[in-house]
Amino acid sequence: MEHGNTNETVTLESRLRDIVEEVLGASPLYLVDLNVRGRKGSQVIDVFIDSDTDLDVEMLAEVSRELGFLLDTEDLIKGSYSLNVSSPGVDRPLSLPRQYKKNVGRKLKVKRRTAEGSSETIMGQLVSASEESIELDVDRKGRVHISYADIMEAKVQLPW
Repeated sequence: MEHGNTNETVTLESRLRDIVEEVLGASPLYLVDLNVRGRKGSQVIDVFIDSDTDLDVEMLAEVSRELGFLLDTEDLIKGSYSLNVSSPGVDRPLSLPRQYKKNVGRKLKVKRRTAEGSSETIMGQLVSASEESIELDVDRKGRVHISYADIMEAKVQLPW
């Protein structure tokens, strides 16, 4: 296998996703995103996980230990690498329906596609989240339903 080409990175990311899913198993934890950067011999693997329940540092550390052990056992990455396991944090956009469900009751800033093909930004309290869409309570507009397919970016807005 040649190192450094894009197909290999895609294959590596795919295998890493499988390993992360295996580590998370039937726990309330789930993979939000995974990114491999750098080049052979000094790669950085960023793994972002979240939970349907409260996520604490000890849970992240346990996933990091298990994931690191499996990566070393399988010798999947040639050379040295750094593994970063963290929660997405409020500065990262929401990307999965599970994340929206966890944030019901919080204020969101949502950039969405309009029927005309442009975009608009809406700020409102997340009232509900299904598998297909969310519902925001927006000042002066009332309840607004937005399909996930129309969401370009959504971020939790902190109360301060």
